[in-house]
Amino acid sequence: MPLVDLQKASTFIGSLQDRILKARLESVMHNQKPKKSVFDALEEMRKSDGGFAFWDEDVSSITTTLNIVGWFDDLFLRSGAAVDKTFEFLLSFQQEDGGWDEVSDVIMFDPPPYMLPGKTSTRTWLTACCAHWFIRFGRAEPPGAKGCPAEFLMENVTSSGLITGYRYASWDALVMFDYHPGPDSDVFKNLLEAVRENFKPEIHDAVDLAWLLRCLRDAGLDSGSSLVERALDALERMQQANGSWSSAEGAEYSGMTTVDAIRVLKDFGRI
Repeated sequence: MPLVDLQKASTFIGSLQDRILKARLESVMHNQKPKKSVFDALEEMRKSDGGFAFWDEDVSSITTTLNIVGWFDDLFLRSGAAVDKTFEFLLSFQQEDGGWDEVSDVIMFDPPPYMLPGKTSTRTWLTACCAHWFIRFGRAEPPGAKGCPAEFLMENVTSSGLITGYRYASWDALVMFDYHPGPDSDVFKNLLEAVRENFKPEIHDAVDLAWLLRCLRDAGLDSGSSLVERALDALERMQQANGSWSSAEGAEYSGMTTVDAIRVLKDFGRI
């Protein structure tokens, strides 16, 4: 018997009556673009500065914009004006040292710690995540880039071999270092070993595991990797009775987490 119940997962997503979530799941499962109305709905979310945010005010955040780029990827929207505008927004906030920081105006919205501008822990994960998506979308060396994000990240490697700050910084940095200086470099190998040594499935929720697996996928690892296998095994076991995967952040994130889980399980051939 399959460990993952796709029908229950699909029914759960349908019950949320969120057309973007439903379209993401269908695109992931069937490898096809959704209807134009879905892209129109995404454009309605865009702020006047070209980015995105989940609050009503006309101020974007780097964090939310990166989330939306992930949605673009799920929906097979990887080129065109909408994608160009989004990456132009992100590039406009790159710093002279090659890294990124969160938009200063987000401080008005009492952001969580990982969105606080000016903190190294914010900068490292945002830099790694931005670099990941620029590489994934074939924009690794865009015109107008102010510096090399790999150099910024290498300056923030700790004695443990991990990147300073949140674990996501190290996971996304694998994609950056796989691109430059490359998979045969000591920088990439040392970071991958540090991630492998520090990985404990029992301390992660489904959000973490899906995030890690997306990074491992884009850093060139396959299902034969022991790290990938352990993460997949743990993620499979987390499906709930109603077909969803839950988030430690609360029930309102279960829909997004479920799509994220299905995506990586499919990418690695588990479904």
